[in-house]
Amino acid sequence: MAKFLVFGAGFVAQPLVEYLTRREDNQVTVASHILQEAELLAQKFEQAKAVQVDVTNQQEVEQLVDGHDLVISLVPAPLHPTIAKAAITKAKNMVTASYESAEMKALNEQAQAAGVTILNEIGLDPGIDHLSAMQIIDQAHAKGEKVRTFVSWCGGLPAPEDNDNPLGYKFSWAPKGVLMALLNEAVFLKNGEVEKVDAAQLLAWAKPLDIAGLSLEGYPNRESTSYQVSYGIPEAHNILRGTLRYAGFCDIIQAAKQLKLLSVVDANSADLTWSQYIEKINGLSVEQLSQHVDGNIWSGLEWIGCFSDQFVGCFSNPLDAFCHLLTQKLVYQSNERDMVILQHKFALERADGSQYYIASTLKALGEVGGYTAMSKTVGYPAAIAAQLIADKKIDRKGVILPVSADIYQPILQQLEKEGISCVEQQFEVKDGFLSELE
Repeated sequence: MAKFLVFGAGFVAQPLVEYLTRREDNQVTVASHILQEAELLAQKFEQAKAVQVDVTNQQEVEQLVDGHDLVISLVPAPLHPTIAKAAITKAKNMVTASYESAEMKALNEQAQAAGVTILNEIGLDPGIDHLSAMQIIDQAHAKGEKVRTFVSWCGGLPAPEDNDNPLGYKFSWAPKGVLMALLNEAVFLKNGEVEKVDAAQLLAWAKPLDIAGLSLEGYPNRESTSYQVSYGIPEAHNILRGTLRYAGFCDIIQAAKQLKLLSVVDANSADLTWSQYIEKINGLSVEQLSQHVDGNIWSGLEWIGCFSDQFVGCFSNPLDAFCHLLTQKLVYQSNERDMVILQHKFALERADGSQYYIASTLKALGEVGGYTAMSKTVGYPAAIAAQLIADKKIDRKGVILPVSADIYQPILQQLEKEGISCVEQQFEVKDGFLSELE
């Protein structure tokens, strides 16, 4: 029997709670600052209950943590350290699906001294990407082989049959995080040298990709070079991690950036239509602006409503206004489903100097009226990890990542039982296999 405390009641939480309550002796407490959200989730499961909590209140969090065996944090990443400190104080293990921040990493010695496991980055990306990559890397190293190239692409997209808008994208949550990520530069390793792509050129860099029979494109993530250390592949000449979208997304959003729609500079939109607002922030008429944008791309922005007579609403900057517009136009209908694609590509060097290639691909589809692919591929890994820690099958202490065999092997085994697994293909020669690096 284990008592799990789940902070957060968003869309990822339901498959996680469902998994944990499969064991009849498990108990789950769902904690949220909005009690109604927690109750809505908890009432679906006999062994779950809901509580209200202020996650910023250290004392309140500690009191709640104290009555449980393991903590799972699904709240925004900046709130994790408060919960982690409470977990360490009360000697409770913890799981998150978020990237490990410097503040979380700094708690490592305290966690070790308290005999506590704090496992971060165990969702999809980050999460399943680590598990599947490290399995291949460790197998290669065990055979005396070297990882010369590691490329990883991941994206959450509409299912092919529901890809019905010019952007090829739909939002199941607020789009601001997706768009803010496009304001960062990208750094990766190419031919042994660190390569940088400025934020202004990030989407223009996008490379065409054919994955699982789909016409996609990818642009690099903020930081890829650190994986040379975290994955233990100092021999790698190329390391690139990036984000997948359907073809067409990057051109349209790049044009939106050029039209200052991703700007966070103050520009009030009250009492203005979209055509008036576009003219205000650019200092040019819509007709003049159209001369600077390709016709098909302009049509895509027009479909979104960027030049319409619809009133914008009251927003303080273009980014917030644009996000609101996207949430109106790019939403999943009740009869539609999402899709997750994750692909790793390796160039491996044998002891005799010959090379071969591996592609490892995960494709997961959501269920109409059921769980989304994204919620399953984030929620299930976190739930499986939590159960394995509660069962003492994962026992490594400190603030850790799922990059060692004692962690990734049992999680991958359980994910396969949930229908979540990567398909591996090996090639001796494959022209264009790593075209994104050319």
